[in-house]
Amino acid sequence: MSAPVLMKVIPPQIVNEGAAFGPFDLKVYIQAAEGSPVVRFIGECQSGEALPKGMICTEDGIVTGIPGKGTLGTYEVLITAKNEEGEIKATFTFTIKPSLSTTGTEYIDQLKTEVWDALAKNLPIPDLAELYDRPITPLEIYYLFERWGTITIWNALDLEPAGEKHLLKLEGASKHYHVYDRGSSLIACPVDLFSYERTVEDGLQTARAMAREVYRRDWTIQMAGFDKFLRAAWVEIQHLGDKYGRALEVMNYKPTIESVKLYTVQSMMKKA
Repeated sequence: MSAPVLMKVIPPQIVNEGAAFGPFDLKVYIQAAEGSPVVRFIGECQSGEALPKGMICTEDGIVTGIPGKGTLGTYEVLITAKNEEGEIKATFTFTIKPSLSTTGTEYIDQLKTEVWDALAKNLPIPDLAELYDRPITPLEIYYLFERWGTITIWNALDLEPAGEKHLLKLEGASKHYHVYDRGSSLIACPVDLFSYERTVEDGLQTARAMAREVYRRDWTIQMAGFDKFLRAAWVEIQHLGDKYGRALEVMNYKPTIESVKLYTVQSMMKKA
């Protein structure tokens, strides 16, 4: 049996204000010998203050959370790991950068409220001159991808060109998306591009429904489309493989850390 030992230096961590961080597992860096008493972790700023608002360190060594507004800066985090045999302390820097949603988002939200209010009351539309002069941000481009996102799944082993499209009714797909069967591929796109009722969840539901269909067809697949939809389809395919004991090959999708985390968490929830 032994006290906790620092196996390797804890690397600096970076997150944006308002963005999800973790789970970051400290047990990768601090461990006790096999058979030793359970190691408990405490996380705080080296100054003695608590971790930044919105962040926590659990007793089992998981640092996670969403940094709250006004937490910008670089913090020196002090980790204390201890068991009945002793304790060890280690530090790492934790940097919180500005939110990806700029202050311009507040202006846009206010403007949208004013426009909808004017339409509801049959009043003149607010002056949009300032909006036209504002630079387009990466966040706004991503918003367009999110609003108008599509997903296509191909049967990689079917070398025939796409055939005539047929509307496909899939269980679990959102009513706000059309799914077309073109023989060697399935394609999903919004029913109404400008519908205010359609949300990202509608696209995720449809991607998962498409994943179940191609799994039923036992395709070897390739995918293209909006990243969140691809992630949802990939995760669904992994769950189907676990359930039926048959993996489906996905040729061109390299799962991100976020994709693997989502799959892992959902798998644990299914087993609970």
